[in-house]
Formats: sequence, C-alpha cells, structure tokens
Amino acid sequence: MNRYLIYFSYIGSRFKGVQKQFDKGTPLFKDETIQALLESALFQLKKKPLNIPVVYPASRTDTGVHALCTAAHVDLEFYNGQKPIYHIIHAMNKFFRVENHDIRVLNVQVVPDTFSARYSAIRKTYLYRLAVVKPDVLPHVPYKSTVFPIPIIEKDRCFFIQNPTFDISLAKEAANLFVGHKDFRAFMGKSVNPEIVTKRSIEELTITKTSSLLPSTESKYYDFWQVTCRAKSFLFRQVRRTVGVLIAVAQKKISIPEVEAMFENPTKDSWNPKATVAPPHGLYLQHVEYREEDLLCDVESKREIDIRRI
Repeated sequence: MNRYLIYFSYIGSRFKGVQKQFDKGTPLFKDETIQALLESALFQLKKKPLNIPVVYPASRTDTGVHALCTAAHVDLEFYNGQKPIYHIIHAMNKFFRVENHDIRVLNVQVVPDTFSARYSAIRKTYLYRLAVVKPDVLPHVPYKSTVFPIPIIEKDRCFFIQNPTFDISLAKEAANLFVGHKDFRAFMGKSVNPEIVTKRSIEELTITKTSSLLPSTESKYYDFWQVTCRAKSFLFRQVRRTVGVLIAVAQKKISIPEVEAMFENPTKDSWNPKATVAPPHGLYLQHVEYREEDLLCDVESKREIDIRRI
C-alpha cells in the first residue's frame, strides 16, 4: 500500500463543492462533488487498485469555487506493489474528459504514509477576481442600460460590479486590518462545530489591478482587480466574507472604524449586515504548499535537505 499525493485543478461552476455530502448516511450529489469524482476516476483505472480508493482533499471549498492547483491524498495498493504514476494521471484525465467533467490531474507522486494533504499543508493561497464598471464609460454606452455586458469568457469566472462608486484606495486600506494573527469569528460562515478555534494568521491580503482573461469589446467597460489572500488555514467562507467587506468599504457602505469593530468584538453576531458575502464564482484556490521533506519517502533525500540547511 502506498500513499499518493494528487495535484489537480477544476472549474467549480457545475459542482456541489469538494467534499462528499451525506444525509443520515445516504450519499448526496454522487457525481457532483470533486471528492466523489476523484474516487470514481481512481476506481475505474484499467490497472485497478486492490483496495477501494478513499480520497482526502486538502481543502473543502464550497459550491461554485474554482481551483488552479489544489491537492488530495489517497492510499492505493497495486499488484506486485507497482507505482504506476503516469498511468494514474493519464487514466484519470481520460475519465474526466470522456465524462465531460471540468477536472484535470496535474501531477501525482508517492508520499510518506504519515502525510496528509490537509494537515501537512503549510500555506494556502486564494485569489478572488472582481471587475468594476468604469465610471467614465457611462456617457459612451451605445444603448440605454444600467447593466453593462459581461465578457462571455468571464461567465462564472469573475464577480462583476455594476456600480461605478468604488474607491479602491479605501479597500486597500481596509485590507491591512486583516493581516496578522487575529480572531476572525465575525468572518466565519455557520459551522457545525461550536468549539472551532477562530483565530487565524493571515500572511498576506493584497489587491492588485489585473486584466480580463481575454481582451474583448465588453472587457473595456471594466477595471479588473485581484485579491490575494495567503494563510496556513481559513475558516468556512472566511475569504468570501473578507472580500465582501472590502467591496462594501470601497463602495462606502462600511467605514474603516466599522471594520475595526468586527475585530474588536469577535462574535458570531459581529458581522456587519451592510456587507454581502462575495459570490463563490470569483474565488480560486491558487496553490497549496508543503515542506519538501514532508513529501519525501526516502530517508537519504531528507538527510540531504537537512545538510543543505546547515
């Protein structure tokens, strides 16, 4: 039996999130969760594993969220102890292609049996893409409408804001309040675990200007922005709630002191109702990071890493 780390990407528009869901022990959305489809792809390998694959994802992002590069681990036993890495990648991608699922395996490697895709992660980076209509295009629109056309390539890939009242400098100022080790209880969605620790350490929260996925006639109406959030772990919907607050600050619905108050009084009722949770389709899990030595099965390779550090 070997443990395999699978790196993969997906477009989350048609999925019910990553994690398999159950109702009183009965599986829900059998072919609509990332975890269930990864297991189905592994179960149908031509060189079948001797055991039933059970996949453990690095994250549990919800419905509609995308991933550029995320990870999961699975224990597989093959005949004669084989480690058919290329076969796993090729066969899984063929399964997803034939079944028309927007999932692609990027890489597979054997890792120690103590490794966990979720708990061994040292850092996760999320991106949130949003676009704000430019105030100076209003007099130049060739038709009477308050809603500007959205580039078709960006459908379900970016959050479009049609209100041109948007002060990005205020959003950037508010973003500084989130960096550091703080209690984010006010920024957490409903949790089934009342004992969950709500303090988290945010290493980075930045807002940078970007562009549309492809230039088009419609994209010229908007300014595109990218919010980057990096930390070891996040609370349920923490990133989307954070972006929602930044947008509310930029639109002057919430003041900087009101954001500070959410941290000073971190309770489940501290969420400011003037902010709206950002929709999932603008969110991407960009990368999950691990320590190199945690990925190595070979003792000698680990020793070489330690020597290089001396």
